[in-house]
Amino acid sequence: MDSTKRVYGLRLTASSAKRAVSAAVIVILILTFLGFPPPVGIEIRPQSHVYLIWLMYFVVVLIIEIAAIPMIYRCPSVGGVLGILAAILNILFILADQAHLLQPEVAPFSYFLLQSVTVIASLALAYFSSVIRQIARMPKPQSSAS
Repeated sequence: MDSTKRVYGLRLTASSAKRAVSAAVIVILILTFLGFPPPVGIEIRPQSHVYLIWLMYFVVVLIIEIAAIPMIYRCPSVGGVLGILAAILNILFILADQAHLLQPEVAPFSYFLLQSVTVIASLALAYFSSVIRQIARMPKPQSSAS
């Protein structure tokens, strides 16, 4: 039987929380792909002004996001931590971009909207990852042999 957690009166099973984490990561990856420069995405600022440290940070965030999906299914407690970490790093990356730390040019409004949706998806990722961690830490019911 699948462990459940009550969320606002609704039952949230571990498998549905895992699917929600996978969906949130996929949405974030699609939004990230849409944030690339043309012809793929909508980013119009020159990428030559992006500092190398932020490129490495971006790659680390992508690796953690992608690693979170299989870890959610193999080891839920570790996958939950990776999901929470990926969400936090994503939000910090967006805040750094809005603070002009990535590059000095101002982001266009369409890119700001894309980043806003990414923040919402990251918050969902963090929430469902924390639910998975809580479910993984719940004691397993003991079966009686009588």
